[in-house]
Amino acid sequence: MGKILRWGGACVVGLTLVASSAAADPLQIRVGWATTPTHVQPLVDALQKAHPEVFKHFGQSYVAQGLRFDGSTPQIQALAINELEVAAFGPSAVALAVNNAHLDMRVVGDVFQDGKPGFTTVRYVVKADGPIQKVEDLKGRTVGSNALGSFGDSTMRVMLHKHGLTDKDFTTVQVNFANMPPMLMEGKVDLINLVPQYNDYLTSGKVRQLFTGADAQGVSQAQVWAMRADFITAHRPALVDFFEDHIRALRWFLDPTHHDDAVGIAQGVTKMHREDVEYVFTGNDSYRSPDGVPDVKATQAAIDHDLELGVIPKGLTIAPSHIDLSMAQAAKARVDGK
Repeated sequence: MGKILRWGGACVVGLTLVASSAAADPLQIRVGWATTPTHVQPLVDALQKAHPEVFKHFGQSYVAQGLRFDGSTPQIQALAINELEVAAFGPSAVALAVNNAHLDMRVVGDVFQDGKPGFTTVRYVVKADGPIQKVEDLKGRTVGSNALGSFGDSTMRVMLHKHGLTDKDFTTVQVNFANMPPMLMEGKVDLINLVPQYNDYLTSGKVRQLFTGADAQGVSQAQVWAMRADFITAHRPALVDFFEDHIRALRWFLDPTHHDDAVGIAQGVTKMHREDVEYVFTGNDSYRSPDGVPDVKATQAAIDHDLELGVIPKGLTIAPSHIDLSMAQAAKARVDGK
C-alpha cells in the first residue's frame, strides 16, 4: 500500500509539472495573408529567423506564423473553425464575417492602405492591344478576381458599378495574383488586378492601366487585421507582446538604412528577381502604418461605399463594437518608451 501511495504521489507531481509546462507554452498565432510583399507577414516570418534580436517576445509568450489564403473571404471560414487567429480582411469582409458568419469580430490593426498620397494604388489593367478602352467596354466580358469579397474584388466592383455595370453584366473568374497576367495575355480574362511585383507587364507595354483603386474609392483602408473577440479576451497579454514585436519588425523594414536587406528578404520570400521587388517599403509601395493602427474612418467609409453600390448585402458600423486598437496602442507605447 505504501508503494502504491508513493507511486500515486509521484504521478500527481508529474502531472502537475506537465500541466505547468503546458500552461507556459507560448501562444500559437496563425496570421492570414494573401499576397506578399504587400502583406508583410511572410517577410516578418523571414526576418524573425534572420534577425531574432528584433523580436523581444517571440518564443516566450507567443509564436506566430503566416498562413496563405487566396483572399479575405476564405479566412472567414478558417476563423469560424479555429484554424486561424488573425485574419487579413478587406473592409467588406469584416461586415461579411459579422453579418453572414455571425462572428464577433474586432478590427485590431493595419495591413496596408491604398491611395495614400506619396504611395502607390492598386492598378486594374487590360491588354494593351485589346478591345477594352473604357470601363463600360467590360459589359459581357470576363474579369479576374483573387477572391470574392476581397479588397481587390470589391474595389473593382465599386468602379464597375459606378459606370453602370452590375454583377450580372460581367463574368468573374477566380484566379490567384500570380496567374492573372498570363491569363490576361491568353485572353482568358479581360481585366486583372496587377500587383506591383508584376509591373514589368506594364512597363513593357503588354498591358494598359484602365483604372486604379484610388479612382474607385480614393484613399482607403485596403486591409485590416481582425480577430475574434473571445480570442482577444483569453490571450490579451500575449497579443500585446505579439503587436510589440510586429511594430518593431515593421519599423525595421520601413527604416531606409535597412532597405537593401529588406529587398533581399522580399526576394528570398517571393523567389522573384531583385529588380521586381526593389519597390518594397518605398513610395512605390502601399502605405503601412508604422504604428500598426488602421484608419478607422476610411474602413467605415469603404464598408458604407460597398453597401451603397450593392457590393455587400448588409452594412456594419464598426465603432465602437467591432474595434479594439488597445493592443496596438499599448504595444506602440512600449516601443516608443512611453
